[in-house]
Amino acid sequence: MTPTTRTAGPDGSGERRPRRVDRLIVHQTDLARPVPGGIDTCIRGLLRYAPRPTTFAVVGVDAGGQVPGRRLGRWERHRAGDNTVWFLPVARFDPADQVRRVPHALRLVAGLVRHLPALPASGLVQAHRVDVAAAVHLLFRRPLAYFVHTQEHGLTGSTSDSFWRGAAGLHARIEHWLIRTAASTTVFNPDFAATAARINPAARFSPTWYDPQVVRFEPAPEHPYRVVWVGRVEEPKDPLLAVSALAELVAAEPTAPWTLDLVGSGSLLPQVEAAVAALPVGTRERVRLRGRLTPQEVADTMAGSGVFLMTSHPGYEGFPRVLLEAMASGLPAVVTLGADTGQLVVDGRNGFTITDRSASGLAVALAKSRGLERADVRASVDHYGAPAVVSAVLGGAA
Repeated sequence: MTPTTRTAGPDGSGERRPRRVDRLIVHQTDLARPVPGGIDTCIRGLLRYAPRPTTFAVVGVDAGGQVPGRRLGRWERHRAGDNTVWFLPVARFDPADQVRRVPHALRLVAGLVRHLPALPASGLVQAHRVDVAAAVHLLFRRPLAYFVHTQEHGLTGSTSDSFWRGAAGLHARIEHWLIRTAASTTVFNPDFAATAARINPAARFSPTWYDPQVVRFEPAPEHPYRVVWVGRVEEPKDPLLAVSALAELVAAEPTAPWTLDLVGSGSLLPQVEAAVAALPVGTRERVRLRGRLTPQEVADTMAGSGVFLMTSHPGYEGFPRVLLEAMASGLPAVVTLGADTGQLVVDGRNGFTITDRSASGLAVALAKSRGLERADVRASVDHYGAPAVVSAVLGGAA
């Protein structure tokens, strides 16, 4: 999404700020610069594929996208597919930076409060995190559309990197209050959706989706022996296990040209770099740390790779979008137990699930995945395309 330079508002009125919209979204996103993570991708999908004439305004952050003329508190207009979206940056930080002393949500809400007079009227307000949702629910006397992206204890478990890790009881009480009082709650995890429905029968489950305008299926990849791992380089995702799995795979099949592309950034990157440097000569050269890529670069990397690897700890993932995107690209998926909460992976058909989190077990599964048909993998998730799923989500969360 890029800012437009037209002086007219989305309705042709010439206004430089929105007066009323259907949905006001508040989240630490920057429409000029994609932020790694499923929530950012979710919001962009909702904006792109929302049925017209739904109107949106997004209150977010300046993540360092170097947008000409940008100023905190000044409204911008962005294109999302065929839709025009209002965007108001109210704080300046990179949401992908997990080395922070002040919670990102607190900085976002503080900026929101500073710029309250600039906000439009809206049919409802939409939030995707418990802390931000609680703040906007108290600040605005408007119906709340609450979106939940993790498992019930995903942000408070032992491997979480969230500030909520030390306040599990408080987090649960706030979340249950939000589910009970929100106009709609959409949960991207089937188990937690069942719990939410017992709190409020209006709460509903939805899968995530892949964007057919970004994801590309390639029946014959350029690098069939390339394993790709995509995610935040943080403890819940366990990138170190991916490095160990590649080492085991090379040791088992030294003449095969196996490589690993590890895509993402985060606070564990120095440890990952050290682990790669400690690999034997001839193995360490097979690992590429790609850093932070754009969504299109991620999609191109997936399309040209042979296998997808996901090593998340159990108890964290909601309905992992990156897994869905990889499989829609045709990549057989090798996942650790608890990572595939949507039960997308069927052993021997479109990938393998490893129950013991062992690098050797992952290596065996990665080698076996070479024998799976990419067309079968794609077909197994074909019905999760964004146009159909987003229409169902917004229809049920109106």
